[in-house]
Amino acid sequence: MARQRDSPFTSFLMVACWAVFILSLMGSDEWAYGMILRYGLVPPLLLGGRNAFTLFTYMFLHASFAHLVTNTFVLLSVGRPVERQVGTARFSALYLGAGVAAGLLHALANPSSAVPVIGASGAIFGLIAVLLLLMPFQITTALILPLPGVALGLLVLTVEVFSLLMNQSPEIAHDIHLYGFFVGGLGAFAVDSNRALRGLIIAVVTLIALYVLALYLNGSAYLNGYPF
Repeated sequence: MARQRDSPFTSFLMVACWAVFILSLMGSDEWAYGMILRYGLVPPLLLGGRNAFTLFTYMFLHASFAHLVTNTFVLLSVGRPVERQVGTARFSALYLGAGVAAGLLHALANPSSAVPVIGASGAIFGLIAVLLLLMPFQITTALILPLPGVALGLLVLTVEVFSLLMNQSPEIAHDIHLYGFFVGGLGAFAVDSNRALRGLIIAVVTLIALYVLALYLNGSAYLNGYPF
């Protein structure tokens, strides 16, 4: 019970996402799609001054059971330690701020896209950035395999950048993930700038070390007759 009490907003988000998904299953396919059209983020409608509330509601909608399970599992793994670290009020602001800002930036970058955007990923990526900067050595199982926050953050950031550049899985709004990550990073500096700076230095040093290791392994393999 204590674990739930010290991360109440994470628990609320989990329940809310599942409740909305169950509600979407209680009617026909038209009913479910109507919810997406009504409460999902549609850039032209948002920028036209309509449906501003969808900057919040889109975060609680999910396209499938797998989408929901994936997001809520990562939310649970990352959200609880972050909420315990920064407190519920700051955590709420970080989560909602990252989600809202990511949605708005996506709309500004894609003003004519009529495809509804749904999912908590933008907000969750914001939390991952906070974990990376404020708790770089906190172990999390967000990707099943236990990883420290710095490894998780750098891994998902790398994957998302390459996915966006290579146009992988175009049905996924990778830009929202990156916007959320960036805004979450800014939020981490707002919470504790000194600690966030240390986390950033750790991340940069880790990246340099990995790059040097990759060069070394590539050189060794080439000298042994196995060029990559």
